[in-house]
Amino acid sequence: MNLQRQTSCKIAVLLGTSVGFSVHAAEMVEVNDNKVLFQSLKAQSTSITPLETGFAEIKKVVLPNGKTKVRYQQTYLGVPVFNTSVVATLSNNKPSGVYGLMAKGINRDLPSITPRLNEEEAILAAITSHQSVANNNHNIENKNAKLIVKLDDNQTAKIVYLVDFFIASEHPERPFYIVDAINGGILEHWDGLNHTKASGMGPGGNIKTSEYIYGLDFDGLPINKEGTICTLENAAVKTVNLNNETEGNIAYQYNCIDNDNFNDFRYVNGAFSPLNDAHYFGNVVFNMYQDWMNTSPLNFQLTMRVHYGSEYENAFWNGTSMTFGDGKDRFYPLVDINVSAHEVSHGFTEQNSGLVYKDMSGGINEAFSDIAGEAAEYYLRGKVDWIVGSDIFKSEGGLRYFDQPSKDGRSIDHASQYYDGMNVHFSSGVFNRAFYLLANKPNWGVRKGFEIFTLANQLYWTANSTFEEGACGVVKAAEDFGYTVKDVVNAFNSVGVDASCGSPIPNDNVLIKWKPIKDLSGSENSKTYYVFNVDKASTVMVSLAGGKGDADLYVRANRKPTTSTFDCRSNRSGNEEMCHLYAQPGVTYYVLLHGYTRYTKLTLRLD
Repeated sequence: MNLQRQTSCKIAVLLGTSVGFSVHAAEMVEVNDNKVLFQSLKAQSTSITPLETGFAEIKKVVLPNGKTKVRYQQTYLGVPVFNTSVVATLSNNKPSGVYGLMAKGINRDLPSITPRLNEEEAILAAITSHQSVANNNHNIENKNAKLIVKLDDNQTAKIVYLVDFFIASEHPERPFYIVDAINGGILEHWDGLNHTKASGMGPGGNIKTSEYIYGLDFDGLPINKEGTICTLENAAVKTVNLNNETEGNIAYQYNCIDNDNFNDFRYVNGAFSPLNDAHYFGNVVFNMYQDWMNTSPLNFQLTMRVHYGSEYENAFWNGTSMTFGDGKDRFYPLVDINVSAHEVSHGFTEQNSGLVYKDMSGGINEAFSDIAGEAAEYYLRGKVDWIVGSDIFKSEGGLRYFDQPSKDGRSIDHASQYYDGMNVHFSSGVFNRAFYLLANKPNWGVRKGFEIFTLANQLYWTANSTFEEGACGVVKAAEDFGYTVKDVVNAFNSVGVDASCGSPIPNDNVLIKWKPIKDLSGSENSKTYYVFNVDKASTVMVSLAGGKGDADLYVRANRKPTTSTFDCRSNRSGNEEMCHLYAQPGVTYYVLLHGYTRYTKLTLRLD
């Protein structure tokens, strides 16, 4: 049970409407006013110094229907602002159809953006903090630090470094740290390691799939050949034999004295040549993104590293390469089309939306990689089994299931089953099942579903997207492609995610001042929404009282609140809940009544 009242408020105002005072200086607001972006871009074009509020183009996508979509990230005095994204349709170099999320009022928190720490000092602070907890001194690779502006949990803007590095060991890690650029304090951290011209010939597959031969059963391996030396490398993909070590980056080479260019290195744990499989599947994934989305999955050559460690039963993306273990008791070597596309697509997500690998955003991150795995399977074979990793799983079944994610005994089928801190592999079930339902609707299919999820990743998702925000991004992408939006909304509704993008609540759920709504009941984890407006600016109170059970109250301006995204929250034990806020005319306020447990006979009021 909730032990005490926890009420927190902030006022979020839609740009283009009247602006009220906030209890915090900075705040995240929605953008749907073309002028906000147009005026900023126009000012940038004539300014020789960075603007206080600017927008940097980070992605341009030309859709098959000829429409050009551009994604911008907000900058503050030239420094990127974390978790911001504004998307526009570009016509004659003018933006329209603007939609996104930006930070407002940063200048009140940050009159200066000059850091006291440099990048090396920030990296050292993060590594020192990590080693004090992890108590290890393994080799550290791929050290990065990026200066950004980030709003903390109290909506205070801070100048920070986003630091990440990779630790190569039998238990690899890729820690991410948010380091205060003024005092070196650690503000946040999480583990971002994402698990799971000649033509060559050679075996592939494992005991479960049976052996097949590249160059006979499938196309040949796209390799380089110089004289009698063949290399598993081309412009798109490089494949590395780690030879049971944890480090290495040199493409695998072998002697090829005839035109067959045959490689059979090496049989391990029931698999005939994981190197061949990794190289072939890496090229399949690259070609799928290129053919279907007219983009490369990564902005650099794919590196597939095979035979990692000793009997390592996992695969991961470390920020620069895809790495695969040889498995042991549970798995054959972890190189199949699902896992290969999964790991590559973690890189795609990192270079596009940047979904943080925790909370709801982490579940979306994992789901997108699973979805890409099924898409690549369809691209290669023309059909899918809707099971992640079935080819490498030594028992029946696989790692995860799309039709009913809970088949694995841990994943969730519905958003109502989500809780804070849930493992991202298990929370991925929500978006996985939504994709499955959508792809199996008439006139859809795997490719069309993959197209809109991928475009959402490119344009609409942000670092901390919630399930509802992520679903809204998929809806926006469907609109861009001209696909049936209702099907997308219904697929997400089936898994408990509202994809209405803040569209109005039905009239019977309108909350009117001084007219209480009585006898409200709901089940545990139920979500019921109400809306209200005011005629003039005033302080209002939304309250809940009476009845039995335990319901909580959440309020948000212009968008439906969630239990993690709100402007005001009251979630004490029992049903005596209240939220005070300064309401503005022209703004729609959404109220969420959330069943912490089952509740009956409640009264909801606006005063």
